[in-house]
Amino acid sequence: METVHQGITVVDRNLDLLLVNEAAQALLDIPYEVLVAGPNLERLLRFNAERGDYGAGDPDKQVQERLEKARLFEPHDFERVRPNGTVIRVQGTPVSEGGFVTLYSDVTRERQQERDLLIARQELSRRLDHKTQQLLENRDLLLNAINGIRDGLVISDERGRVVLANDKMKSIHANIGGYVSTGATIANLMSCLFPTDPEKSLEDLMDPDVPWLERRFPMGKWYRISHSRSTDGGIISVFTEITEYKKQQSNLRQHTDELVKLLQQEKQLTEMQREFVSMASHEFRTPLAIIDSNAQRILRRGETIAADKMQGRLGTIREAVSRMQYLINRFLDFSQAQTNGMELNRRRQPFRPVVERICLNFAEACDTHEIQVDLAALPDHYDYDEKLAQLCIENLLSNAVKYSPNASSVSITGGMTGGVIEIAVSDQGVGIPEEEIDRVCDKYFRASTSSGIPGTGIGLNMAASLIEQHNGEIHIESTVGEGSRIAIRLPVVVGAVLERARSVA
Repeated sequence: METVHQGITVVDRNLDLLLVNEAAQALLDIPYEVLVAGPNLERLLRFNAERGDYGAGDPDKQVQERLEKARLFEPHDFERVRPNGTVIRVQGTPVSEGGFVTLYSDVTRERQQERDLLIARQELSRRLDHKTQQLLENRDLLLNAINGIRDGLVISDERGRVVLANDKMKSIHANIGGYVSTGATIANLMSCLFPTDPEKSLEDLMDPDVPWLERRFPMGKWYRISHSRSTDGGIISVFTEITEYKKQQSNLRQHTDELVKLLQQEKQLTEMQREFVSMASHEFRTPLAIIDSNAQRILRRGETIAADKMQGRLGTIREAVSRMQYLINRFLDFSQAQTNGMELNRRRQPFRPVVERICLNFAEACDTHEIQVDLAALPDHYDYDEKLAQLCIENLLSNAVKYSPNASSVSITGGMTGGVIEIAVSDQGVGIPEEEIDRVCDKYFRASTSSGIPGTGIGLNMAASLIEQHNGEIHIESTVGEGSRIAIRLPVVVGAVLERARSVA
């Protein structure tokens, strides 16, 4: 017992002290004389009470309270502080025959360490609270600064997980808070915003060849999206609204296109003027020479020329003037069409009767050729512009008559095959060389076989443009010295579709 560092006492059922080792005497500061004079628990308790171990109060009462608890012979474990500051832990264990064994331990140092640790914890907690408060204040300042930015801002960590988004970004994407709370990535966000795009990885977003993207969001606004690495390896994504910029860019593009269009028209007009001067100098040379030659003869021999010859020369002059007027009018009509455009007035209306009437009127005015007409197979109605169709058909008939001076007739036939309407004008005239057929519809181009026949080279070009606006085409077959067959081909399906669309509407 004496080798144990703890104090030990043994009390029997009568509360007499059977054992007190030296460690217990030292811890409890009990003189040996006290134990010898009265070796029982009551004597020990009274000694402690009278010297103030139990604090202020009536010693008898203090002794009786403790004796009553001891007589219960129940386990007990408590600590008390002696007047000298020593903290004693008292642990009592009952024994089977009555009484109990009590251990006394000096826990002063442990309790002091606990108090020191508690103080250290409190100080650490205070410092931590202070630091946390500073961090919260700094965070609030940072959030206020971030929320003050007019652009949407998303901050992601080094793995691309969204950790912060400002208020502007919440207005751009209402569910951005869900990405922050669930740890979704900025790549997930981009895939959600643009589901039709291929899913992008972090490497795709950070591609140096694509520093920013311009995208139209579902609400109709345009944003420029840029991604950049932060110093800690995270990703900073900025969403800048550029809706107004896009509108201005669109307006500027429209203005630019309009200017380019006007410039092209100006260049075309300049080219037309140049080509007209070249054409006029060539085509006008012959009629001017005829007019000058006959005028000179009249001036030199006017008084001696017979009346019938005078009439002949004046008629020749009038024919030359008429030829020049024809050339000028043809060019002016074409120039106006090229400058102002050929406005279409297409509608569903009678077709075969109109084409027949155009051919009849032309035949009545033509006194050099017989116009053979076979249009019975044409459809009764079609979706077309009547005035432009008349201009086109009259042009083909006029060319057929003009370029077949030695023939007596020109034929025009019409029919419909495989969903295509075909109106063909055939002549037995000078023909067109095979290598020139592809160019004969070019502006101002005239076949080499047309030498000596007045013309401008713009009639077929205008006709081809008109037919093209009706979604059709001109097909040419020709043999030099035998004649030409020029056919207008128009798709029937266009008119049918438009008719069905009107009936549905």
